[in-house]
Amino acid sequence: MELKWMGSHRTAVEALIRCGNSYSQAVNLAGLMTDKVEISATELQVMEYILENEERRENMSQVAQRLNLNQSNFSKIVSQLVSKGLLAKYRTANNRKNIIIQPTDFAREVYMDYSQTAALTWKPIFDTLDEMGPEAEKDFIRIMNLFADSCNEARRRLCERDNEETEELELIKL
Repeated sequence: MELKWMGSHRTAVEALIRCGNSYSQAVNLAGLMTDKVEISATELQVMEYILENEERRENMSQVAQRLNLNQSNFSKIVSQLVSKGLLAKYRTANNRKNIIIQPTDFAREVYMDYSQTAALTWKPIFDTLDEMGPEAEKDFIRIMNLFADSCNEARRRLCERDNEETEELELIKL
């Protein structure tokens, strides 16, 4: 059967799906990033964002939103990072509910080790982006963001449908 909706973009769609599938299979596996502590890619991304934006002192809700993680999952990830000694939680003096997360010295050490490996891993990608030039890189980023947005929209629709189905359930006493 010919899949007409893709038009001439079958190879591009396949590459996006392959990328998404590969990422989803590896993202929560711990121990891939560093020898000092077992950490998943998702945990590393949270830690990396916090290290990079430490001076902004964003609260947990702001960081979760920026990383496009739901609050519940983000809270679990932060708790795991705190238990591993990579993050510390603080509250502001004027609002007990305003939790700020900050990296520890151990997080900086782990990240320095990781960044050496990452530089080698990402080098072919960065070299290709350099070859493409800044305008093509902007187009690539736009495509990746559109793909992420379409995935988020599909997830949103499924969640809405699941909520509607839940609301329509009629309970019968046994």
